[in-house]
Amino acid sequence: MKYYKEMLFSKLVQSGWEIIHESVNTEWWLESSWKIRSIKQNYGLECFILFLVDPQYEGNDKSSAVWAIEAFKNLPSARPLNTGVAAMNMIKGQFDVKLSVFVNELNEYRASVCS
Repeated sequence: MKYYKEMLFSKLVQSGWEIIHESVNTEWWLESSWKIRSIKQNYGLECFILFLVDPQYEGNDKSSAVWAIEAFKNLPSARPLNTGVAAMNMIKGQFDVKLSVFVNELNEYRASVCS
């Protein structure tokens, strides 16, 4: 597992989320996706974390071309354009800060949903 995924996984677990499914056989624009579920507040709430590939990438190793991570209520059928409940770009710099903001946005979404 790539370092950024390990860090995200750790933050999600600390915040009361679990990964219930990972999909790696994906479209060109998607490196992989996680289906996650809340195990704290609003227990059972599910959403999807998408690892989006740079649209200009033409290689075979999509894991080296992840340029954004977004969270969605439902799994999009086509490449999304910043329509999720949380988003984080992977441009170098301040990863820890971006990761914290991303997980906070995801937790705010969870808190705003009535169970």
